[in-house]
Amino acid sequence: MPAKQNQQPIRSVLSGWINCYLPTICVVCSQNSAQKYSICENCEQSLPRATALCCHCGVTLEGRLTVDACCGRCLHNPPNFNFCKAAFPYVPPINKLVTSFKFSAKFDIGFALSKILARGINTYYRNKPMPQYLIPVPLHRKRQQLRGFNQALEISKVISADCSIPLLKSAVTKSKATLPQTEMASASARSSNLKGAFLLQQPQLIQNVTHIALIDDVVTTMATAETLAHLLQNHGIRRVDVWCIARANR
Repeated sequence: MPAKQNQQPIRSVLSGWINCYLPTICVVCSQNSAQKYSICENCEQSLPRATALCCHCGVTLEGRLTVDACCGRCLHNPPNFNFCKAAFPYVPPINKLVTSFKFSAKFDIGFALSKILARGINTYYRNKPMPQYLIPVPLHRKRQQLRGFNQALEISKVISADCSIPLLKSAVTKSKATLPQTEMASASARSSNLKGAFLLQQPQLIQNVTHIALIDDVVTTMATAETLAHLLQNHGIRRVDVWCIARANR
């Protein structure tokens, strides 16, 4: 019985990635897609985009804003990372698409959203220094065994290929199983939940490295990004950028 359980995620991953490279149907409108991923051009243009954002944490703001507008939380307590940028806000239909990728192994959806994020990353760094490495936010081994894959790693693979940024797959590991951060009632509880949760397994891989990009699917409370950025900075990384498919408001 355990052997059969282990085979199912493997088959799902393989079949999912095969579908990624043979996209014909848009995952939003179910019509033919002429693009190299499973979201047609019309649906991609109609997907929600956030415009008024905090320049540090990427949370949606309201009112008339300057380019470098900052939310009250970041003004009071600036984050450890340089910024958090997302391809989309975590609203319909993005939330449904991400959930299907994450919990139902819909790799064609993950591939399409990752391609759009990768294009945004290339645009942002066009006249700026690229990060030296990508680090996907790790899952605890039990969670990854249950799901069959780490969605942040799958996103990172696409970004690495499209943006020509090397990927460090296992430099950072999650050594402690934690409760979902969204279930924590306060910032102190979120911090306590993640205390000692991440380890830098291979510090030699980031010797002489100063600029890292963390990759995740959805960012909500920022506690995970803060914890990982702090860990990396303690090992000499001066700049940590955070990129994700979707940014959810706190």
